[in-house]
Amino acid sequence: MGIIASTSRKTENSETSSGCDSWKSIGPEFIAFMEKGGCIEPLMGFIDCKGEAEKKNEDLFPKCMEAKERLTKCLLANRDYYRPIVEIIVPAIDLAADKIEALFSPPEKPVDTVSTESGDQPKEGVDPLQVFMNGGACADSYMAFENCMEEVEETKGDVSKCTKAFTMMMKCMDAHSDYHQSILDAIYDGEDLYRTLLISAMRGDCKKI
Repeated sequence: MGIIASTSRKTENSETSSGCDSWKSIGPEFIAFMEKGGCIEPLMGFIDCKGEAEKKNEDLFPKCMEAKERLTKCLLANRDYYRPIVEIIVPAIDLAADKIEALFSPPEKPVDTVSTESGDQPKEGVDPLQVFMNGGACADSYMAFENCMEEVEETKGDVSKCTKAFTMMMKCMDAHSDYHQSILDAIYDGEDLYRTLLISAMRGDCKKI
């Protein structure tokens, strides 16, 4: 699979539009909402990190990943209050997952009814994404995240348990973005959708997605 060209998302290229696409349109309402729920401190930590990244023209995602992890943990720990925010994480995750799946879905080929050699048959039980990740520098962090998610699914536990494993995997992929850029772009697209849905949820006058 060919890896698409790197499109590092610097902060000057994001959150600059107006209306429903702008964080500025919900600033006061969002801060007040977060403060009442008890997560204002990690939120301000993330905002401070974001501001520093913008000032230095640095890539927001790797720089502020730990600050975002602390904020996410707080939101999940207080999910009853922050339910409007937590619930819209799901479509964002689904979008990223669908795009990643599409990257590794081979095009349909006509069935060859003549050839019966084993070499011509697709290998069953092989996950193309896992093969790809094992071929890069982030195989260990990827497997740690996968194992954590499998455990959460089996025990019906809290997905926030895997936040640290996900953060470590993302740090590794960002450090080796030349190989993992296509996956990073899919995750960034999911984050962009989450941002838009969050703005829509906080401002009733914004157009719903």
